[in-house]
Amino acid sequence: MVHYNQIELLNHPVCKKYLAMKWVAYGSKAHLLNMFLYLLGLLPLTNLIITLRPSVNTTETGELDIIMVPISFTEQSMFLSLCMVMVLITNIYSIGKEVVQISQQRWSYFRDGSNQIDWASAISSLLFVIPLMVNAEGSWHWQAGAMAVLNSWIGFLLYLQRFEGVGIYVVMFGEIMKTLLRIVMLFVYLMLAFSLAFHALMLNQKEFNSVPLSVIQTFVMMVGELNYQNNFLEAYLNNTLPFGFLTYGIFVYFVLLMPILLVNLMIGLAVGDIAEVQRNAALKRIGMQIDLHTSLEDKLPYWIMKRVDKPSVTIYPNRKCSRHLLKQFISGEEERSEVWTRLQSKSQSCTFVENELKKQKTRMKEMSGMLEKQHGLLKLIIQKMEICSEAEECDGPVTFRGSMWPSLAQSKARGRSTSRWVPLIKAIEAKRK
Repeated sequence: MVHYNQIELLNHPVCKKYLAMKWVAYGSKAHLLNMFLYLLGLLPLTNLIITLRPSVNTTETGELDIIMVPISFTEQSMFLSLCMVMVLITNIYSIGKEVVQISQQRWSYFRDGSNQIDWASAISSLLFVIPLMVNAEGSWHWQAGAMAVLNSWIGFLLYLQRFEGVGIYVVMFGEIMKTLLRIVMLFVYLMLAFSLAFHALMLNQKEFNSVPLSVIQTFVMMVGELNYQNNFLEAYLNNTLPFGFLTYGIFVYFVLLMPILLVNLMIGLAVGDIAEVQRNAALKRIGMQIDLHTSLEDKLPYWIMKRVDKPSVTIYPNRKCSRHLLKQFISGEEERSEVWTRLQSKSQSCTFVENELKKQKTRMKEMSGMLEKQHGLLKLIIQKMEICSEAEECDGPVTFRGSMWPSLAQSKARGRSTSRWVPLIKAIEAKRK
């Protein structure tokens, strides 16, 4: 069903209950265990980033001196040491798990974007925690720590995809991000064009001194942060804008194209395809659950699967609350008798309705038969009276014999055709009397 995108079949109550049974039996337990092991490395990493934040001093030459917090294995820093050991162990375990998945999934492993995030968070965490443990000089490992905490929390967000309540929104966010990236990659040339134009015209503005700074400033202006007063108006009033007229023309052209047209295009695409995105997200989330259940069924021992798997599930859809199960069990006989009487009354009412419908059907058949008889009688009367209706008149070409002059018989028939209805009316009135 997932392979052929049959979302309607996957949303059938039987399929949903089947997946829910597997999720409750072993899928949720395995997934929660993975999340717990992931948190054993994520929370200590977050604590290290918050606690060991370095300080910055400015030297006499104007350079920045980054002072790292020293680590010593004493009783005071024992908790930090434990955090570093936990981050080291969990990330080594994460790398081993990813290697096993590569050996099992082969090329399909690299088509999943979450695996790349897991690799990035594990490698950057090791590059951060190992230099901390040996008190390495420099600050490059702190940058690795920043990347590690970023990728780790994004990876934790992806763990929520498999939950039914909130998982679909995480998948929808990923699908919309793919659409956004495609649009940005297409229109990056337009942003580069305006960046180079501003870099060439705005000579005294520090925001546009170099091409990279000009590109970043143009990107920020594209999302609505134009900073018009500081970048354009004050420079124009102070006569520090060398090419004022041309700069203002390009600025107006930029405002029309980028913040208004392009941003509204991206919002329209994101909102307009929300139904299709939600459908694809639901299909993808169900597919991830099925993959999880299939992989667990292949890896778990047979005796565990035999205990947790169920051959059948009984559902009581009309029971609103489970608190009254004991009372329902005690008064089972009364309920069964009441249900039986209700069913009998419903069956009797159904029988009465069926009888009435049969009577109406018989009457309609009799009426249709009488109408057919009356229709045949009228046709017979019309034929006997030699009355020609409009449908029986010839619409084709006139023959050569009667094209010029009508015959005497035809003219007499036309003269008498108006009085032939009189006997028909008299016959109908006589029948009524």
